[in-house]
Amino acid sequence: MAAGMLAAPVPAEASAHRQGPPAEASPYRPGSLTDPNLRFVGRWDTSDPATYIGNWESPYVEMRFTGTTLKATIRDAATVYASIDDGPVATYSGVSGTIDLTPTPLAGGTHTVWLSYRTGELDTCATWPSPCATFQGFTLDRRARTLRLPPRRKLVEFVGDSITVGALSSKNTVTSYSWLVGKQLGVDHTNIARSGACLVQLSNCFGLDTNFGKQTIGGTTDWDFTRYAADAVVINLGTNDAGRGVSGPDFQAAYVNLLRQARARYPHAALFAFETFRQRFLDETRAAVRTLADAGDDNVHYIDTETWLTAEDYVDGGHPNDAGHARIAQRLAPILAPHLGVALPGSTADRNIDFAGRWDTTNPAAFVPQWAGAYLRTGFTGSRVALEQRGAIDFWYSIDGGPYTKATNVSGRVDLTPTPLTEGRHTLLVSYRIVAGSYTGDAVFQGLSLDAGARTYRLPRPRQSTEFIGDSITAGYTATNMSLSAFPWIIGENLGVAHTQIALSGSCLRELSATESIRGIRCYGLEGRYTKLGFGDGAADWDFRRYRPDVVVVNIGTNDVGHGVKSADFLVAYEKLLLTVRQRNPHAEILALRIFKGWWAAETEQAVQARREAGDRRVSFVDTTGWWDPATMTNDGTHPNDHGHRVLADYLQPYVAAALERRS
Repeated sequence: MAAGMLAAPVPAEASAHRQGPPAEASPYRPGSLTDPNLRFVGRWDTSDPATYIGNWESPYVEMRFTGTTLKATIRDAATVYASIDDGPVATYSGVSGTIDLTPTPLAGGTHTVWLSYRTGELDTCATWPSPCATFQGFTLDRRARTLRLPPRRKLVEFVGDSITVGALSSKNTVTSYSWLVGKQLGVDHTNIARSGACLVQLSNCFGLDTNFGKQTIGGTTDWDFTRYAADAVVINLGTNDAGRGVSGPDFQAAYVNLLRQARARYPHAALFAFETFRQRFLDETRAAVRTLADAGDDNVHYIDTETWLTAEDYVDGGHPNDAGHARIAQRLAPILAPHLGVALPGSTADRNIDFAGRWDTTNPAAFVPQWAGAYLRTGFTGSRVALEQRGAIDFWYSIDGGPYTKATNVSGRVDLTPTPLTEGRHTLLVSYRIVAGSYTGDAVFQGLSLDAGARTYRLPRPRQSTEFIGDSITAGYTATNMSLSAFPWIIGENLGVAHTQIALSGSCLRELSATESIRGIRCYGLEGRYTKLGFGDGAADWDFRRYRPDVVVVNIGTNDVGHGVKSADFLVAYEKLLLTVRQRNPHAEILALRIFKGWWAAETEQAVQARREAGDRRVSFVDTTGWWDPATMTNDGTHPNDHGHRVLADYLQPYVAAALERRS
């Protein structure tokens, strides 16, 4: 066998997992109040070590855990909401004692849960609107454990009345805009609000200017503001003051007082004053914002909400319904996101979206995939997702690992879930049709649109990646789903690695002008264009620091034959390409394929041999003799059909797997 030529590899046996040291005995019961892996958000009274009490609206507790069953224990009867793994929100009305949160056991693995309440905010645990939010812990499977949640470094505090707490919506606070915005932005959120509240303290109305600093509304205990610091405060007050005859000057003075309290407690927070949806005290609210701004506070803002809702968005003309709260959240989240320093879920800046391949990201609002086989993938919650597309284009998408669906000549907001999904966690993969030749679509990704309150989450990132260099065969020309049906994509998905195709239909190895080609047609040469962001003239250099493939597969030369490239010139170009690939990817395994039609076999093997003699031991020649049956594997004698790509993937995959193993 010639030096550098690979025999068919034998799959290596899986190595045994290394066992770590035995875990130390836990100093706390998993799920108990002393478990540091529980996260309590809101104004919780933790003075009683046996029972924590959540005050104001929507205090909640979160946990990450293993096992298949979960129970929660509360002391006093209350209405409880809970969601496991971002699934549907379950409502438990008037319950107390032990609550089974998993009447149907979960699948094994790691899970998350949040639990919240429709609370009574009075210091005495009185009965408005329901008893206090008492929590005494979770109960897990006998051998289950809790895990630390990913840290959240931002918190939004919502200050308001019944609109803020979601009164008359289907699940009160957890279907309110305040809850939805917090969930959507992936930040902690507190709700210093209650139905019927005013801004100004009155004998018949609790005033938030007086009660903002208290542990409970109407209580006497001051809240310890060292327990959390808000990064943004959103105030939506005035509706109830108007109904109780509060004067404009009194309202404005109270608003200034509340803004100053918030600033004193949260020196670095962005403060937002809502225009109430019924347009109460608009001038006074604006004037209060100006008062702080004129005093030098440049982080206080007025939010104009005049066009946000229509009559159909209300239950009773005053309280938004679920759709109304969703619309408020969709308008408010983009306003808060930049002040919090978080990316809007689904936007191009969202780091939970993985972009595989060569993407032009110079325009922060519009990412453009280059070459074939570039794709994006992310996880998302909720039941619906849409893609924001600038101009008409074809693309393919897969949800939850299902079959690829082709969207043809679509633009604008493209609904990817015409049939809504089950509420919960899902995955999405999107790949665009490459814009080349006669195809002139607008491959521009401008983001994803999710349900109100939904978010994205990062999928496990593959540890390794592959890159395939080639022409129309590598790009999947004539296959059903083009790049997604081609053998490089199949191999990458089968092996669970990131993958991309630096390939273009009609491309050569050697760059040829129209006068150099015997066909009188120009041919793009990958010997020089491999280093570029895209294949077009004048394309910027690709920044190879953005990813480093572990294995590079070269399959090029079919079109050089048709353009009359000479053997010596092909050899020189191949050696140049192999050297360029090595220089840009110092540690990659390089596999140089005998192209499937058998042409240039000697030149390809000779180029590999030259590299090995120069000291490169990570470049190899793969002899594809016997892999190719044009009668059954092609559409036209040259381009593989879907069956052909699967056959080629079956042949080539063991070589790629062995190369990945050598890299690991």
